[in-house]
Amino acid sequence: MFARSFFLSCCLFLGALNSFAADVDMLRLQQLLKESDQLELTETLKTSSPEQKTISLQNINTPKRVLIDVRSNHSDGIHDMSMLISLAKKRGIDALAFTEHDRYSIRFGIAPMANILGYSMQHPSLYVTGLDYFFSDLNRQRAQHPDIQLFAGTESTPGYTWSGIPFKNLTLHNAERHFITLGIETPEQIEGLSSYDLRHAYGHRAISLAFWCGLIFVLMIIFMRRRKRSMALLLMASFIAFLTSWLMKPAIDPDVDFINTAHEQGLFVIWTHPGTLSGVRKGPMGIQLDTPPYNKRVFKEPTADAFAAVYGDTDQNTVAGGLWDRYMMDYMRGYHNKPLWAVAAGDYHEEGMAHEYLGNFPMDVWSKTAKPNDILAAMRQGHMVAWGMAKDKNIAMQTLYLEDANGLRLLPGDEADVQPPLHVVAALTNAVQSSTEHSAFKGEWIVDGNVVKTELLQVNAKQTQLIPLPASKGSHVIRLQIKQGLRMVANPFLVHIK
Repeated sequence: MFARSFFLSCCLFLGALNSFAADVDMLRLQQLLKESDQLELTETLKTSSPEQKTISLQNINTPKRVLIDVRSNHSDGIHDMSMLISLAKKRGIDALAFTEHDRYSIRFGIAPMANILGYSMQHPSLYVTGLDYFFSDLNRQRAQHPDIQLFAGTESTPGYTWSGIPFKNLTLHNAERHFITLGIETPEQIEGLSSYDLRHAYGHRAISLAFWCGLIFVLMIIFMRRRKRSMALLLMASFIAFLTSWLMKPAIDPDVDFINTAHEQGLFVIWTHPGTLSGVRKGPMGIQLDTPPYNKRVFKEPTADAFAAVYGDTDQNTVAGGLWDRYMMDYMRGYHNKPLWAVAAGDYHEEGMAHEYLGNFPMDVWSKTAKPNDILAAMRQGHMVAWGMAKDKNIAMQTLYLEDANGLRLLPGDEADVQPPLHVVAALTNAVQSSTEHSAFKGEWIVDGNVVKTELLQVNAKQTQLIPLPASKGSHVIRLQIKQGLRMVANPFLVHIK
């Protein structure tokens, strides 16, 4: 009995001893982790968080105010060029792009000869009003208004398809998936686009196949009744060859073909309104329009040069960690061939229409001058921010840059090797200098898809601060955005820290 009690006491003592040792080990582990975190934080602060410095905003090189995605009465807009130019001047626009519909036509026909065996419903476009008339008007306006830069572009439909049954559920797919092109100077550049000749306006495949089979069946019966069997056999052989060449023809992606034909003309290509929900609705003559949001397609190569990040609708493409951030981070890792820039595109047709006013969706572009060639050169490098704001706002970016320890300054869109610590500078002003607004907006600094800092940006401030950003070794995507009170999306700084 005594031995048994002694044995149980020893077991309890050993258990308590093991528990005490485990508690000591856990406390030691927590202390080590705390010391490690403090050491890492100290190193980060040493390399990336020095004291904030104040800088003056006097004599800052401000960007140019640019407006695209504007339609005049040369396509489906209401106002003429002269009126639009007058409005643009009042609202502080330095460069205005008329991006007219090159060809806005819906064709229903028998494939693969829909251009012959079909009907086209023409909407106002340069194809209808005339390319030569458009360019002569543009050149005349340039001569009359030398104080504002004017350039040309298109809004284009790369292609569409049909499904369903007429007068029941006939549906037109992707007819409102559009591209904007910039940099057009001649009618030949527009004629060279795949959209201008409706190259990918495919006919209804099932109806077309039924039409051809019915036609051949009728012709076969006629030849057989006339005892022309050789002609009937020849017709059948020709029909089989025709069907084989048509049905086995490799499918061509209309988006890719349009991008390629536009790049062949030296044009800058932009996806328009990728997240809009208005593309699914009832159309004319009972036709169902079906152009669902195509956000994922925008961020899949091959792709355009830019996409509409700010426009009349809202989407999730530019939220922190969204599709755009992931695309740009993959680009920095070498998984994409080129960056994809953000632009503003308001789809302007008429003053006050759908609560839109000329200048609601402008861009600030850091270019040498406001001339079209300089604007396009800067946009190809991503040197711009995109804005969306109400009628009573006309906020512009006064300055925005990133500076490293060696004094190297980067504009939005720049890619470079940098040395920490890194600082960013941002300041707002008014596009119209007569305004004295002093409101403030909260800006979010996003690094690799994560919001790391918020900053209150004062409009028309006389000075601002160098804001330190945490930086570690590797490649980083750093950008600024504003979501409250108005919308602003800046193209990112692309940095490599070694």
